[in-house]
Amino acid sequence: MNKFIRKSAMHDVLAFLFRHWRREALVVTGIALSMVVATAADLLLPVFSGQLVDAIASHDVARSEGLHIAVRAIAIMAGLGAVLMALRYVALLGIIRLTLRLMSRFASDAFWRVQRFSTDWQANNFAGSIVRRITRGMWAVDQMDDILCWNCCRHCWCLSAPPCC
Repeated sequence: MNKFIRKSAMHDVLAFLFRHWRREALVVTGIALSMVVATAADLLLPVFSGQLVDAIASHDVARSEGLHIAVRAIAIMAGLGAVLMALRYVALLGIIRLTLRLMSRFASDAFWRVQRFSTDWQANNFAGSIVRRITRGMWAVDQMDDILCWNCCRHCWCLSAPPCC
């Protein structure tokens, strides 16, 4: 196996994947939107935990006012946690739906193309290895969807978001 990958190989793979993602634009948009909002909720949690610590540790405010600030911070943190968990779940369901649709489409297209070849070609080329390659391609799509939708989306948002404090 060649240790060096063509420079345009990753470009070709991403172009192929994004071309198929365009057919599922609504699902991809829903995944991205839910991940962005969930990540924003995740980024806001330390702000309110800091308010909780300040309310507990502060000696300058009255006890009842400190309790009110602390309860409000806990309520907001609980709400943000619920939003975070719900939207990550929605994103995960979207990724599953997207991946299943793409994998089934790729498999049917690939097997349709292979089955068009002549019987001589089928006999001379190991059919088991062709099936294995198609299966590995489907696994690659599964991993690419997970990496791009789940990891890259929220990491790019975290790196581009302004500091909250």
